[in-house]
Amino acid sequence: MLFSSYPFIFGFLPIALVLFYLAARFGRAPATAALAIASLGFYTYWRPDQLWILIFSIIFNYLLGLQIQKDRAADRHTRVKAVLWLGLTVDISLLCYFKYTMFVVENVNLVAGTDWNVGHIILPLGISFFTFQKIAWLIDSAWGVARKSSFLEFSLFASFFPQLIAGPIVHYKEVIPQFRHKLFGTLIMRNIMIGLVIFAIGLFKKVVIADSIAAYLNPMYAAAALDHGAIDFRTAWLIAVSFTLQVYFDFSGYSDMAIGLARMFGILLPLNFHSPLRAPSVIDYWRRWHMTLQRFIVSYLFQPLSLPFNRFVSNHNINGWAAFGVGIMVPSFITFFILGVWHGAGWGFVVYGLLNAMYVSVNELWREYKKRKRKAARKAKLPPPPEAGIGERVFYHVLTLTCVFTGNMFFRAEALGDGVAIFKAMFGFAGIGLSPAFAVHAAPALFALLGFGALIIAFMPNTQQIMARYRPAVNFPLWRSEAPALLAWQWKPNAIGITYIGFLLFAGIVLIQRGEAIFLYFNF
Repeated sequence: MLFSSYPFIFGFLPIALVLFYLAARFGRAPATAALAIASLGFYTYWRPDQLWILIFSIIFNYLLGLQIQKDRAADRHTRVKAVLWLGLTVDISLLCYFKYTMFVVENVNLVAGTDWNVGHIILPLGISFFTFQKIAWLIDSAWGVARKSSFLEFSLFASFFPQLIAGPIVHYKEVIPQFRHKLFGTLIMRNIMIGLVIFAIGLFKKVVIADSIAAYLNPMYAAAALDHGAIDFRTAWLIAVSFTLQVYFDFSGYSDMAIGLARMFGILLPLNFHSPLRAPSVIDYWRRWHMTLQRFIVSYLFQPLSLPFNRFVSNHNINGWAAFGVGIMVPSFITFFILGVWHGAGWGFVVYGLLNAMYVSVNELWREYKKRKRKAARKAKLPPPPEAGIGERVFYHVLTLTCVFTGNMFFRAEALGDGVAIFKAMFGFAGIGLSPAFAVHAAPALFALLGFGALIIAFMPNTQQIMARYRPAVNFPLWRSEAPALLAWQWKPNAIGITYIGFLLFAGIVLIQRGEAIFLYFNF
């Protein structure tokens, strides 16, 4: 039951809204219970045989979180660490078993000549996202950020259907206080209106742009898999641009729809996508792409990981560039490699992780070089180095896009060989002649779609900028001034605004008839 499907839009969603607001007439607890049950029902529709995994995760982490909070309040720090490590071990082990066991066994068999067989392990839907959310709950409990909550509140926090399958990865302090607010469960038509507008924008992105690009892109990937020699320079770049725009509008559309759906229930979720292809660097790109995953990785992996490296630098009196390399670049490389591999089990994802780790590390190195250059100029009482001119800024942006396009090839490729073939063709190692894949599948409609998508990305305000009057996300004030659009426009409930949103809704709903195409991030 996709957000972009008739059963969801005309079945599940209106029923869930009616049940939630009817239950709220009897108090916040019935409203919380109704929404939690609806969310579990949403998950059950997808994979009824895997519901036990989600329920186990909720109960297990709730009990451990409470224990951590009790031990912390009693200053039993050793027990806090022990319980925290127990929870982290179980959560990560469960995730790794379902996500990576088949990949590891397959490669061990290949290298060692063994014949181990673990059968076909089906990846539970959304396990990466709800596992990370529970990990954040445990760590926040150990840090004193997360406080005691009822099992009912935690169940809704852990299963809230708009963000359950593919994020945003939310934190205790962002959502649970909203469940306790006096207006929780109060039917406010303003929330319904704002949520519907944001949902409609996301639906249009997903159905009209992302799914339409996929209809042309998938045959080209199939041709690349069948005959690597069919991929030449132009075809490779067409594939690279097409997939990047597909995943851009697919995930951007999902993030909008999740935020819009939550708003219909009076809940503000955090931003998860903020015009990343306008970023002038790879570091800034990752700040704006899957923002809640990036902040999770930075807070719970990079920062703790940096401590032993910085301690090593301090204990061994390492200075200068060596200190920067050990203290910053090494943990950055490890962090972004893990971030890449998190997306899936396969050698393509390993290469994707390595590429992004390398991009970020080089970007960190360049930023540090510029910083030291400015510092040296100040120390020598010389004029500061000039700011980057328009030519230099354009170069940085093109370089960033090239890095993104290249990494995405391995992200999408069915096999590592397919990704390598496209990668080689992108940089001229397979000729520049017109290939069969290009000639057959590069219809004018695809170029029109790509041009339309590129114009939106480059010049138009993003969803939260369009809805800036209505605080579209819980953390929007922190990002209000980021990624400015050349063409600024804010939605209002006037004739133009109603016509705009009516068109997006109509186009999105009509084109659903082509069939369901799953959100790409549902695979993770």
